[in-house]
Amino acid sequence: MKKSVNGWTFAPDMPLAQVAKVVRQAGFEAFEPTIGEEGELSVTTDESTVRRLGDQIRAEGLEVASLASGLYWKYSLTSPDAAVREQARKMTVCSLERAAWLGTDALLVVPGMVTHFEDNKLRVGYAEALRLAYESLRELAGEAEKRGVIIAIENVWNAFLVSPVEMRDMIDKLNSPWVAAYLDVGNVLRYGVSQDWVDTLGRRLCRIHMKDYQLDVGGLKGFCQLGDGDVEWPAVMDALRKVGYDGPLTYEGPGDPEDIARRIDRIMAL
Repeated sequence: MKKSVNGWTFAPDMPLAQVAKVVRQAGFEAFEPTIGEEGELSVTTDESTVRRLGDQIRAEGLEVASLASGLYWKYSLTSPDAAVREQARKMTVCSLERAAWLGTDALLVVPGMVTHFEDNKLRVGYAEALRLAYESLRELAGEAEKRGVIIAIENVWNAFLVSPVEMRDMIDKLNSPWVAAYLDVGNVLRYGVSQDWVDTLGRRLCRIHMKDYQLDVGGLKGFCQLGDGDVEWPAVMDALRKVGYDGPLTYEGPGDPEDIARRIDRIMAL
């Protein structure tokens, strides 16, 4: 397993080349850039620029762990509005292209949204979300295959795919090597137990986000630094080893990069 960190840990206006230097100096082996609607790395950034950014990351001795996107909170693959779903589909295709140009084989995708974490208001019924997500991902799996990039669907606070069984069954129903699971260990605690998700998803795991969470605090304020929350890290690491996961362990959230790297080192040694 490789020690990695996500781009949202750093200031949004910090050039990726500079971020990569800081990431490497902090002791990480991999880095997960993020893609937006605008900025240095966006869904419209041209191929030569994206390839240069990937080269800059690798020049620091880092692997491009995956590509993350927060745009699915705005453009959902399960929106009741067909125009929004089409925008989400186009955005995913553009992101798959740029992930390939960066030199990574995984794109973080939020598969749908029943509610939004900011207000918990119903966006679409659960059953309809399951139908729309399946239809969207089935189509996008072909686009992923063309570009050699896996669609890694993440568990987030969207009131959707809230159990590991549902995520497992969605992936199995799609039956494509180009759709897999991106497990956020900290996000799980709102709905279940992290190591249970690892056990259930097993071979379907493609990527791991490292976060910790304090249940007695709750809400968004419950997220905390690794090791300070209620994630049972020894059990999680044991489960990851048992299912044969050997990919990046990518921290997502604020903090000092060197401190984050030390905390991951302690967890990996468990």
